[in-house]
Amino acid sequence: MHRDPCGPSAPVVRHIIGLMDRFGLVRARSMFGGHGFYRDGVMFALVVDGSLYLKVDEQSRHFFVLRNLQAFSFTAKGRTVRLSYHEAPPEALEDGSEMAEWCQLAWQAALRVKEGGSGSCVKRKKGVKARQGGQTSPELAAQLATQLADLPNLGPRSIESLAAAGVTSLACLRELGAVRAFVRTRAHNPAVSLNLLWVLEGALTCRRWQEVAETDRASLLMALEDVQNEG
Repeated sequence: MHRDPCGPSAPVVRHIIGLMDRFGLVRARSMFGGHGFYRDGVMFALVVDGSLYLKVDEQSRHFFVLRNLQAFSFTAKGRTVRLSYHEAPPEALEDGSEMAEWCQLAWQAALRVKEGGSGSCVKRKKGVKARQGGQTSPELAAQLATQLADLPNLGPRSIESLAAAGVTSLACLRELGAVRAFVRTRAHNPAVSLNLLWVLEGALTCRRWQEVAETDRASLLMALEDVQNEG
């Protein structure tokens, strides 16, 4: 169930939803001091402190970088953490047609990430040597994976926890996605830490879990809250 926007930022949220009307039916959900924006259950944008940020991935990031649209960032434990969301261009905040185009770009990026990062993996695979220092690269390993043990980041303990929760195959993990697989695993074993979520997302999107923990922490926690609320 989607909560109606409330609080001081509600007028901004309602204005943005109105601008997104040409893009499709969009729902807003308040979380972590901001609002997430969803289409068909997939979060593709967020508003923090009145500013709109759109989801990016490796295929779409350059559109934002070329416009000098900055990534959403915050400081945690003395370090600056940047998320995979970039500022929306000024013209999108004034014109519904422009907003629809940029929202489509963000939504497609969000879909690729939800589907296991296949778009970014395929792109990064080009030009990558099959072997680096005698080891298969993590990016290529994820592409060639046929079972859980083949995925980068996943160790025996993580695989054991997943299997105990019924996530016994790579196909199952990819179908569930990192967040839902984590929720299922933690429901079976409450002692499982959030570190497993970073590990799973990294395994499915061809990234080190440490990078995921730094760059995607907030968006994954938002998605986690959304899935938990569904239950």
